[in-house]
Amino acid sequence: MFNFNTANLRTRLLRPIAALAAAALLAPLAACGSAPNSSASASTDTIRVAYLSTANFLTTVRDESFLKDTMAPYKADFSGPYNPPDDAYTVVMSGKADASSTGTGHYINLVSQGAPWVAFAIEYYNGDSQGIVAAPGSNVNSLQDLVGKRIGIDKKGATGDYIVRAAFAHAGLDYDSVEKVELSQTDFAAAFSSGKIDALATYDQNLASAIATPGSKLLVTGKDYDSKNVSLHMVSKAFATAHPEIVKKLYQALVKESDRAQSDPEFIYDAYKKFGASDQIVDQVRKFDVPEILPVDDKGRQMLEDIAQQYVDFGFIKAKPDLTDHVIDCTK
Repeated sequence: MFNFNTANLRTRLLRPIAALAAAALLAPLAACGSAPNSSASASTDTIRVAYLSTANFLTTVRDESFLKDTMAPYKADFSGPYNPPDDAYTVVMSGKADASSTGTGHYINLVSQGAPWVAFAIEYYNGDSQGIVAAPGSNVNSLQDLVGKRIGIDKKGATGDYIVRAAFAHAGLDYDSVEKVELSQTDFAAAFSSGKIDALATYDQNLASAIATPGSKLLVTGKDYDSKNVSLHMVSKAFATAHPEIVKKLYQALVKESDRAQSDPEFIYDAYKKFGASDQIVDQVRKFDVPEILPVDDKGRQMLEDIAQQYVDFGFIKAKPDLTDHVIDCTK
């Protein structure tokens, strides 16, 4: 899945991501911090999902005929769409939802601040749906040309900022040699086409939109600099503690959706159209890697550890957070 004016246009799942066994998770979760009040009534049989305005699998699965049978005897109730990353997070933290999606990097950032989240699935992709695009009329033809210029990002420490940091590090350029301009996703297109910024660091449908803009130039993608930042699906810690069996059911539904996409991803592009993407943007999205759902098992856990270390190296966080109480392996 993807996203139009939201941060991950189908931020295609990063293959492995880590985790703990569900059984081993229950006790640690209960001991770890506070969680959104409402997320875990002992008698509930429903998981409330705040889905994003992107065609990731947690968004598209809500319309699948197999969802009801896969979730049985439980249910999934969806609300949205919400713009990532903060809108859905606010909904869950207010106690109005139990699960949502974000990027792995933003997730690490949240956990490092003590946010009560548990990662239960990773949506992996090869990184080609995130990158930096030079704006029309900017006369920027390479990353080197951006030195001294302005790059639009979503917010400091989030995916756009990560893209700049990772791409510049790979190219041997100074991250501080460019000005990062924080923009709301609804302002991306106007800033990009009006000359307010010289380039945009973004992903998902926003990246597709920038690439499709006449006169723009794609400078680099996450595939070029071995991006470790992919999509991730998460649930409140309180809900994971009280209802791990419901979380596992939702994970199984995501796997079915992922398997469907590998053989015929057309439903992904249809979802973008429903969100208002033009045919031109959808044509660009079709060129992106098709994501797949991976568990937060030992390999996945290591992936999260790797991006956490990268976030420390980049100066986004001071120290790697302990992920023990923030992952669940839904295959166990």
